[in-house]
Amino acid sequence: MYKIQQGNEEINSNGGISLIGALLSNVKSFMKFDKMTFGKVKKGINSHSGILRSIIGLLSLGRTDFADIKLFREDKLFRDCLNLSFVPSEEILRQRLDGIAADDNTLKLIDDANVELLSKVDDFGVETTAYSTYNVIDLDVSVLDNSNSKKEGVSWTYMEVDGYAPIFAHLGTHGYMLANELRNGSQHSAKDASAFVRRCDDLAKRIGVKNILYRVDSGHDDVEFVETLVDLDGKFLIKRNLRSERLEQWLAVARRVGTCEKPRPGKNIFRGFVSHKKPAGMEHVPMFIAFEVTERFTDAKTGERFLIPELEVSTWWTNLTEDEATCINLYHNHATSEQFHSALTTDMDIEKLPSGKFKTNALFLGLGTLAYNCLRILGQRALKMKELLPRSFDVTRRRLRSVMQDLICVGCKIVSHANSKILKFGRYCPYFKVIQELYARC
Repeated sequence: MYKIQQGNEEINSNGGISLIGALLSNVKSFMKFDKMTFGKVKKGINSHSGILRSIIGLLSLGRTDFADIKLFREDKLFRDCLNLSFVPSEEILRQRLDGIAADDNTLKLIDDANVELLSKVDDFGVETTAYSTYNVIDLDVSVLDNSNSKKEGVSWTYMEVDGYAPIFAHLGTHGYMLANELRNGSQHSAKDASAFVRRCDDLAKRIGVKNILYRVDSGHDDVEFVETLVDLDGKFLIKRNLRSERLEQWLAVARRVGTCEKPRPGKNIFRGFVSHKKPAGMEHVPMFIAFEVTERFTDAKTGERFLIPELEVSTWWTNLTEDEATCINLYHNHATSEQFHSALTTDMDIEKLPSGKFKTNALFLGLGTLAYNCLRILGQRALKMKELLPRSFDVTRRRLRSVMQDLICVGCKIVSHANSKILKFGRYCPYFKVIQELYARC
């Protein structure tokens, strides 16, 4: 049996916050906030950038409530690593964030900070085919369930819950977040999507990303959106909304011009391209429809024969010069972006947004982008330190929850000696060498 006692030593359970602070210390764009005047908001002891770093620090620890800042009011490590004059109270944090969010230039400055952060990434993860290599940008709308609340902008969503329906853009196969935009729950996916994709294209080019492939689902099958992608001179795969098109007509087309594959008895899959259809007003734009038509005669489990064959049709607008199977497989990989949404809402617990004001929640979600990317950068850099990791990982990216558990929530002791501050980790800390190396690189 142990005796439980409280000592006088400064022991911290979140030693990895030093890594977050080291990453943010190099983001000079935060200094732009300190030069701005946000209405009647006073800077006080903490700068505007310090308030924003406080939120990012909380989010990197999986804390999404303003009241959670109370846990760190006396935490010297949290204060020093995030370069704060002092850890603000819940009331100050809420008031300052409301004031900063009210300025229309705030989200643009968050984009500047994100560009600066992502510019330090040397490998976003690419899609490679026999003929080319693509930097993919996956755009998708995801629902944040904020039921039983009276927050501004919360309304009925397509998932049949009250909440928000933000749009996200993820860059590369490793899942870095390029941008997001908070939206009312009832807003259609296609509304203002063209402006959002132009913003994403500008951010990607500022980072230095080339040969971009945009992948979006059928919610963005809209003439204006397709015209925007053509105008941006980007590659794209857009899932088509069949609307009133008959499945039997697509089967006839597939039998005539498609290639047939028979993966099992009683099932035919036709794949191919057609060019006889174009979005309205774009008849002379080089573009194709990739199609996949599945015809089932028997049940896969029981082998029972259907009286009428089952038909499943999927089609995509594309300007890729790849074969049909490659195009379809590239789009199927778009489903991975659902895991990136889950990392934000589940691993980081950013779903129930903390404020009743829409603009404040939009800023909060924007800061979530920076916290998300900090964790992603740490996880991906750690994966490359195979000789230092305490165990081997046969993966191309790590879950953010695992990064938080292994690298952020690590116990350490704060020691002051000879005008120096030292973080001492445990003798048997399995990730000590990784943290030491990461801190040096950050």
